[in-house]
Amino acid sequence: MNYQTGKWENVCTHCSSLFIEDLISSSSHSPTYSLSLSVLLPNTPLSVILLLIVSLSSVTSQLLKEMDVLEIQFQIERSCRESAEALAVRVTKENKVLKRKSQALMPFIPELPEDIETMACETVDLGVDPGPDEDSEVVLQGQEQIRDLQASIDQLLGEKLQLCEEVEALKREQSLLKEQLILEIAEKENVLKKLTRQNKTLNKMKRVSHLVTEEFTEINQKLELEQDLRQHAEVFAHQVLVKQTETQRQSLVLQHSSETNLQLQQALEQVAQIKSTLQDIQLYYQNQKCFTALILTLLALKQLQDRLKDLEKDSVSEAGQPGEDNSTSAPPTPPLPPPPPPPPPATTSLQSLQLVHCCVSISPPEPDPTVDIKFQAVNEMMERIKKGIVLRPMQRSQVGLDQSIHKPDTMKHTGHRRAASRKRISRKVGEEELLLVLQRRRRAIGDGIDTTSSCPSTTSTNIQGESGGSPVLRRLQHNREKRNSRIRASALLICQEQI
Repeated sequence: MNYQTGKWENVCTHCSSLFIEDLISSSSHSPTYSLSLSVLLPNTPLSVILLLIVSLSSVTSQLLKEMDVLEIQFQIERSCRESAEALAVRVTKENKVLKRKSQALMPFIPELPEDIETMACETVDLGVDPGPDEDSEVVLQGQEQIRDLQASIDQLLGEKLQLCEEVEALKREQSLLKEQLILEIAEKENVLKKLTRQNKTLNKMKRVSHLVTEEFTEINQKLELEQDLRQHAEVFAHQVLVKQTETQRQSLVLQHSSETNLQLQQALEQVAQIKSTLQDIQLYYQNQKCFTALILTLLALKQLQDRLKDLEKDSVSEAGQPGEDNSTSAPPTPPLPPPPPPPPPATTSLQSLQLVHCCVSISPPEPDPTVDIKFQAVNEMMERIKKGIVLRPMQRSQVGLDQSIHKPDTMKHTGHRRAASRKRISRKVGEEELLLVLQRRRRAIGDGIDTTSSCPSTTSTNIQGESGGSPVLRRLQHNREKRNSRIRASALLICQEQI
C-alpha cells in the first residue's frame, strides 16, 4: 500500500510539473497565451500563477497524506479482524474437542461414579494427540493469508481505478479552465469596448447636464416669482373670505331676526285660529245641547197634551156623575226624581292639549240650520198654550220611538182613569201646572242660549222634576250621554292620529 501511495505522489507531481512546463512553454512560445493569462489576472504576474499551481500540488500531497493515514487505520482494523478470526477458530476447535469428549462420556453417564472430577482429569491426561490439530491450524493460517492477499489485491485494483478516474477528471477540469480563460478573455475585450462607449456617452451627458443646470436655474427663478405671486394672491383671497364670512354672518343675523318675527307672527296667527276654533266648538256644542233640550221639551209638551186630553175626558165623564163630591183633593205628588247622571270623565291636561291641536286642524263646524226652525216652532207652541189653543199631536216617522212613547202614555191613562174614578181633579190645578211647566221651559231655553255649562244641568233637572217617572225621557237622556261620550272619544282619537 505504501508503494501505491508513493506511486500516486509521483504521478501527481509529474502531472503538475508537466502542467507548469506547458504553461511556461506556452507563455514563452505564444505571446497570445501569455496575454490571455495577463488578461485573466491583469494585476497578478505569471510567477504568482505558478505559485498557485504549486499550491495545488501541495494540496494534492496533503490529500495523499490523508490517504496514508486512512491506509494505516485500515491496516489496524485488518489486524484486529485477523486476531478475532484466529480466536474464533481456536474457540471452534475447543468446542469440537469438548463435543467429542461429551459424546465419549454419553454412554457412561448412568454408570458415573461420585468422583467425576478424577475421571475428568484422567481423560484430560489420556487426551488425543495434538499433532493433527497443529497441522490443521497451519492450513487455516495459510488460507487466511491467501484471503488477505486477495483482498488487498482487489483493494489496490479498486484504488488504481479510482486514481485513473481522478486523473481523467483533472484533465477535464484543465480543459474546462482553458475554455473559461478563453471566454473570459473575450468578455474582457467586450468590456473594454463597452467602457470606451460609456466614456463617450459620459462626455455627452456632461454636456447635456451643463445645459440642464442652466435651464434649471432659469426655471427655479421663475418658480420663485410664481410662489411670491401665489402668496400675495392667497393673502388677498383670505382677506376676501374673511370679509365674505362677516357679511354672511350679518345677513344670517338679519335673516334669523326676520325668521323669529315671522315665527312670532305665525304663532300669534295660530293662537288666533285656536281661539276661533274653540269658539266654534263651543257654539257647536251649545247648539247640540240646545237641540237635545228642544227635543226633550217637545216630548214633554206632547206628554202634557196627552195628559190634558185625558183630564178633559175625565172631567166630561165626571160631569155626568152628580152624586160625587165637587171638592177634590189635590193630585198626588209626583215621585222623587232619579239621581242626576254621573258627570262626564275628566280630561287631563294632556288630553286637553291634544284636543286644542286637533281643533286647529279640524275645520270649524257649521251651525245646524234646523235649530232656528225648531226655536220658532217652540215659540209658536208656547204662544198657543198661553192662548188656550188645543195642540194636535205630532206625527213622527220613527215607529219604535212612537211605540216606546205610547206605552208609558197608556200606562199613565189607565192610572189617571182609576184616580179620576176615585178623586176628581179640578181644571184650575191643571192650568197652574201647565203654566209652571212653560215657565220652566222658557228658563231652560234662555239659560241654554246664554251659557253653555248651565244648559244640560237645568234641562235635566226640569225634566226630572216634571216627569221623573217617564222612562222615555230617561232613555233619551241616556242616549244623549252616550252620544256625547262617543263624540269626545272620536275627537280624542282624531287628535292622537294627527299627533
